[in-house]
Amino acid sequence: MDVAQKLDGLEERVRQKFEDKIVALRREIHREPELGFDTERTAGKVVEALAGLPLEVRTGVAQNGSVALLRGAKPGPTVVLRADMDALPIQEETGLPFASEEDGKMHACGHDGHTSMLVGAAHVLSEMQEELEGNVKFVFQPAEEGGRGGGRVMIEEGILEDISYVFALHLWPLLPHGTVAAKAGPMMAASDRFVLKVRGRGGHAAMPHLTADAAVISAHVVVALQTLVAREVNPVKPAVLTLGKIEAGSAFNVIPEEAEIAGTVRTLDTELRQTLPKRIEELARGLVRGMRGEAELDYEFCYPVTRNDPQMSELALDTARGLFGEEAVVEVDHPSMGAEDFAFFLEKLPGAYVWLGCRDEEHTSSVHTPTFGFDEDILPKGSALLAALALKALE
Repeated sequence: MDVAQKLDGLEERVRQKFEDKIVALRREIHREPELGFDTERTAGKVVEALAGLPLEVRTGVAQNGSVALLRGAKPGPTVVLRADMDALPIQEETGLPFASEEDGKMHACGHDGHTSMLVGAAHVLSEMQEELEGNVKFVFQPAEEGGRGGGRVMIEEGILEDISYVFALHLWPLLPHGTVAAKAGPMMAASDRFVLKVRGRGGHAAMPHLTADAAVISAHVVVALQTLVAREVNPVKPAVLTLGKIEAGSAFNVIPEEAEIAGTVRTLDTELRQTLPKRIEELARGLVRGMRGEAELDYEFCYPVTRNDPQMSELALDTARGLFGEEAVVEVDHPSMGAEDFAFFLEKLPGAYVWLGCRDEEHTSSVHTPTFGFDEDILPKGSALLAALALKALE
């Protein structure tokens, strides 16, 4: 049986045989979100959902990641399909009957969907084991969010040995429900983060002349840092510098001695990525010193650019056309300045990162918001797409 025959009716096959299992798993995961590497319960749900399949399962990778290998009946390459399992520190406001039961934690980026879709792909591909010319490795990864790099740790622990291709998808609320999108080259930006500590001299709110107000100094720093992108970066080179956290002070009538500013930098250009930390430090220290304070910068390089292999990107789009039709496929014209630690996989091997649209009239919230959600009708589509990517790559 050729690949075209295997893809024919694949989505309907998933819907008829596995949709209930996929949806139920998504809801179980959504009720009990876990953060970072602490995904033990989620990983347990995954392993339980894979029980009975002809898979070689390895647990405890990168603390709480899981890897399941399906060996095809015929020799060939090995393809990795990856899903992320961790949630975000957000208080859910969706009102769903299966909303988060963990205070301050929520699946607000679709990882519960990614995980359940990959389980669905494992089920349908296991039924095709005798027809597979090669192997498929299903990777369930912790700690994608927050720059902690669970993917990097899993790679360090050897999960990409003897692998030929890698694929992953992400639910994308900026695209209509069921739309598949990808592009050759940069798909998402590099992501770095920093903490800038400002030290002044505290004192009584009524005696500012005797102090070096860390809050006021920080306010000037916040404004000044915005000039780095606006006035020092070539306009044709995308860059984002966002300050997401400012802390200072303990009382209305006390001038604070210290303040802390935390932010992120997103870039696509390697040289620019290396240059900006130095300029952030130079600008901040010079300004703070001029206002009688001191500044200390802690800068961390986190995720590299998520860069799709051109051939694998085209393979992904062709596969989606075969599954869902030409009208469902979009070739992206510019990358997102968001970031993904699947970038570590794509640094090692040819592959593609794909967006699966989930926006409709009812679901309009962006990812990383308290009201993010999606129509679960998308789950069988995602399972079928992941399975089809593996089949096409093995061809």
